[in-house]
Amino acid sequence: MKKLINSLTLFLLCGLAGIYMVSCTSDSKPGGEGATDATTGVAYENKLTDYLTGNPQQLNPYNRTDAASAMIIQYLFQPLVNTDHFTYELVPQLVKELAEPKVLDNGKTEMTFEIKDGAQWDNGTPITGEDVAFSLKILKLPKTDNNHLKPYLEYIEDVRIDKGNPKKFTLICKEPYMLMQSTLQNLFILPGYVYDEKGILKNYTVKQIADGGPKIEKDAKLVEAAENFNNPKFQNQIVVGSGPYNFVNWLPNQRINLERKKNWWGDKYKGTTHWFDASPEKFTYEIITDPTTAVVALKGEKIDAIYRVEPRAFVEELKKSATFKSKFNTYTPTQFLYSYIGMNMKNPKFDDVKVRRAMRYIMNNEVYDKQVFYGMAQPVTTFLHPSKKKFINQDLKVIKQDLKKAADLMAEAGWKDTNGNGILDKEIDGELVEFEVDFVYPNIAKTSEKGVLMFQEAAKKVNLKVNAVPLEFTVMLEKTKAHNFDMYYGIWSTPPTESDPKQIWHTDSYSGGSNYVGFGNEKSDKLIEDLRKELDEDKRAEIYKALQAMIDEEAPYVFMSATQNRVAVHKKFGKIQDTGVNPGYFAPGLQVLNVAKD
Repeated sequence: MKKLINSLTLFLLCGLAGIYMVSCTSDSKPGGEGATDATTGVAYENKLTDYLTGNPQQLNPYNRTDAASAMIIQYLFQPLVNTDHFTYELVPQLVKELAEPKVLDNGKTEMTFEIKDGAQWDNGTPITGEDVAFSLKILKLPKTDNNHLKPYLEYIEDVRIDKGNPKKFTLICKEPYMLMQSTLQNLFILPGYVYDEKGILKNYTVKQIADGGPKIEKDAKLVEAAENFNNPKFQNQIVVGSGPYNFVNWLPNQRINLERKKNWWGDKYKGTTHWFDASPEKFTYEIITDPTTAVVALKGEKIDAIYRVEPRAFVEELKKSATFKSKFNTYTPTQFLYSYIGMNMKNPKFDDVKVRRAMRYIMNNEVYDKQVFYGMAQPVTTFLHPSKKKFINQDLKVIKQDLKKAADLMAEAGWKDTNGNGILDKEIDGELVEFEVDFVYPNIAKTSEKGVLMFQEAAKKVNLKVNAVPLEFTVMLEKTKAHNFDMYYGIWSTPPTESDPKQIWHTDSYSGGSNYVGFGNEKSDKLIEDLRKELDEDKRAEIYKALQAMIDEEAPYVFMSATQNRVAVHKKFGKIQDTGVNPGYFAPGLQVLNVAKD
C-alpha cells in the first residue's frame, strides 16, 4: 500500500502527461524583467482579472462536469487532500496530514484523518468529521446529479467519527482501491447547514446510503434531499465553502466576481502549501468565448492572465511584439490533456469497427500538429498521456494518414457509391443510407475547428460527407451525454496521477458517466474492475496495457494530440512559476508586486 501511495504522489500531474511534461518550461528564466516591473512607479490595485474560455456550467462542486466550473470551484471549496501544482505531489489541505491506508484482515481498508485546527465554516462553526460524512452522503445519494463522480468514491462505504475528537474520522473502505487517497480530491467538503437546511441527512448514515437498494432509492426523504441539492439555487446562487474566496455574483456570459474572505481561517497556514496562498483581494473572471477577442482584451490589459491562446496568435502576435513583451511574460508549460475524435458506436453508421478504423486513416495528425500548434504538440495513441511510459502499451503505433487504406476499409464494411452521386452508401434495414454525418465541436475552440475542417476535407477524398457543426459548449456537452451525435471533437484532462478509466471506458458509465461513445463489454469491464483493485504497480501496468489494446482494437476514438499550453501573465505579478495543471498558473498565488495604498 505504501508503494501505491508513493506512486500516486510522485507525479500528481501525470494523469495524461508525456515525457516532455516531466518539467514545465517558460520563455524566460525566473527573476528577470518581470520582477522589476513594479518598481517603475505604477501602483496596482490588489486585484486579479482572470480569464475563462466559456460560461461555466455551474458552481456546484459535485454536479459540475466542465473545466471552467472546476477552475472557480477549487478556490471556493476545499477537499481533504489536493495536488501541489508545482511538485505534483499529494498534499493535505483540509486535513493535518495524509493517512497511511490500513488493510484489515477482512479485506477492507481504513484511512484515518484529522481536520486542521481552526478550520471553520463562514458562520464560525468548526469543520468536523460530521461534515465529511454529510458530504459523502450527498455525493452518494442515488438522485443527485453527479453520476460522473460517484465511481471515484464508491469504494468508501462508511465514516467512523472519533467519540473523543469530532475532528478525527476514519474512512471505511469496502475494498482496496488503486487511487485510495488521490481521489479524495474530488470530495469537496460541504456545510450541511447550507446544503441540507432541513437536516434530512442527519437521520441516515453513510453506510445506509452507500449500501443503496430499492428502499434507499425510493425513500421520499432522500429523494427530497437530492432534489434540494440539485435545485438551481445551489448551482449558481448559493455557494458556500471553506476556501479563501466568497462568491459575489455571476453575470452569465460576462463575468464572475469573487472576493477574498476577511480573516479567513486558512491564513494561519500560509506557506505550508500553495493552497493557502490567496493574495488578490478581488478576483474577477472575464468570460470571453471568442479567442481573438480574448487576445485583444489581454493586449489592452483588460485581463491579467490568459491560457490556451490560439497558437498562431501566441507565436505570431504576442511573442513577436515588443510592446506586448514589455507588459507580459509568456510561458509554455505542458498540459495533462489529450484531444480525440469520438464516434457513436451505437450509431448504425459507426457500429462496424472497420468504419471506425477507417476514420483513423483520414486525419493527418502530423500536419495538424505542425500547422495548427506550431509544433507544440505530440501525437498520442491511447487514453494515457505519453509521460506515463510505464503504463503505455508500446505496441500501439501512431497511425498516419492513408486515404487508400480508409477507402478500402469502408468498402470492406459494405460502403460503396451505388448511385453515382459521389457519396458512399449502404443498405441498412432495407433502406439505402448515404454516409453523411455531423461532426460537432465547441464553437469557442479554433484549434478544434481547424482539426474538424481538415478532417472534413480529407473525408471528401474518400467520398464521405462530413458536416462541421459548431455548438455552444454546454449544448455540445448535453448532446454527447445523451449520445445524440455522430462524431465529436473532445479533449480529456486528468489530474496528475494515474487515471481511473472507469468514468470513460466502463459500460456502467454509459448512462450518467462519460462513456459517450458506448465502448465496452464484459471483458473490458473486468479489466477495469481488476485494475481498480490492484495495488501492485507492475501488475496494474499489465492491465492498463491489455485495456489499451482492446480499445485500439475497437477504435471508438481517433486519438489526436497532447499539446503544450500557451500562457501569458502580466508583469505586475512578477515572474511566476508555471505548471502543467490547468490553467498553467495558480491564480490566487499571483501577488501584485506594487500594491496601491488606500
